[in-house]
Amino acid sequence: MSTEFHPVLNAAELPAGASKAVHIDGHDILVGNAAGEFFAVQNRCTHQDSPLEGGRIRNGLIACPLHGVMFDVRTGCGRGQMGRVPLRTFALRVVEGRIEVSLAAPVAAA
Repeated sequence: MSTEFHPVLNAAELPAGASKAVHIDGHDILVGNAAGEFFAVQNRCTHQDSPLEGGRIRNGLIACPLHGVMFDVRTGCGRGQMGRVPLRTFALRVVEGRIEVSLAAPVAAA
């Protein structure tokens, strides 16, 4: 799989606590800002396959807007019984104010 990074958003478009869904080569990815740290995860809750976009981001966790299942945005690991299947995470970088995401081998969940 390519290690190419895909430009998706300007970093200024995502203030702390915000997220936005983007589509790259058929992948639905959620890019967000957790207190100044950008992240990229699959935009589907592993509990009931609902979108995570719009979920509350706090203390490095995102809550699924449907049932409140919490996931660590760095590792994709869920909290509690409903979050036992981790989210896929994606490598992300910021170059000249532009957020870029890679579809290469996913960042491993810890």
